[in-house]
Amino acid sequence: MNRKHVLLMLLVVALATVFACKSVETTSAMLHNQTGNYEEAIAQAKLGLEKNPTDAEAYLQLGIAYSYTEEMALSYENFMKASMYDLNKTKLAEDNIKSNWARHFNAGIAEFQGDNIEGAAVEFEEAVMADPRQINGWLNLARSYRRLADEDSTYWEKSFVVADTLMTLITEEDQDYGKVLELAGRVLIVKGEKERAYEIFERLMRDDPVNAEVVEDVGNGYLVKEEWEEAVKFFQMAVDGRRQTETESFDLYYNMGVCYLRLDKFLLSADAFQSALIIEPENKAAHYSLLLAYYSGEFWDEAIMQGQIYTEKFPDDARGWQILSLSFSKKGMKIKAEGAARKYQELMGG
Repeated sequence: MNRKHVLLMLLVVALATVFACKSVETTSAMLHNQTGNYEEAIAQAKLGLEKNPTDAEAYLQLGIAYSYTEEMALSYENFMKASMYDLNKTKLAEDNIKSNWARHFNAGIAEFQGDNIEGAAVEFEEAVMADPRQINGWLNLARSYRRLADEDSTYWEKSFVVADTLMTLITEEDQDYGKVLELAGRVLIVKGEKERAYEIFERLMRDDPVNAEVVEDVGNGYLVKEEWEEAVKFFQMAVDGRRQTETESFDLYYNMGVCYLRLDKFLLSADAFQSALIIEPENKAAHYSLLLAYYSGEFWDEAIMQGQIYTEKFPDDARGWQILSLSFSKKGMKIKAEGAARKYQELMGG
């Protein structure tokens, strides 16, 4: 017997050995997958499982066929069952799962970068079905939903579901832990669960004070909506973080002062404006706001002192002379009040 015939016999024996432990239907599924007839492969693999519900190869062939028919959830389910019933198939199953996830995840990134957010969401939806264990898929799906929610509020409900999923999956050891907390916190704010959101951002700050900028941004969101109480809670949290990282911000102190002023907490407002002025000593808005805080809080001595500082620095601003005049009057300093009032009238063209 020549070498060619020996090799042929060995191949036949090998194939016979492979197919011997499989049903005819499972073998048929394998062959159909190899020729690209995926629907028939699915049908045959299902028949094989009717005969043997623990046939790992049949599950593997179903996973492969579903990968090509773009049914990611079914593909993942069957690859996992193949691994469960035969540990020797774990690597092959995981490689296929990874391939499916990467294909859709990378397509989602490309769509997002091309500003096709709806297309990105579709791809990330496929990615999380291809492998629901991958946090990065869920995270980018949530980001896509948030962008879409700006135009279509129905996407907020989807965002809530994804945020809940992320919170169940994430652990403190995960590299995306901070990103997930930030996203979940922002989604909870929209959902109206402010206390839970605050707790999440507190956790974010405990983990790393450098997240103060993120927390400050949340406070700014409340500031824009004129929700002063909520804004100042986040600003105070951000102040603590920025102090720890030595990255104190004029804008943060100034905005916090505005919130306290609107809440009639005048001493706290003045403290915030003073902190802002330490960072930018010549800032006109902060000087005027400090003057207004003292005057509004009826701290006449402090208002007079700040009024004199303000009118010296910014003598052409009539507002400073007006408040200084009123403050002098409150202290019974009639002559000085009249002098400041005249200056106010001159600047107003009176």
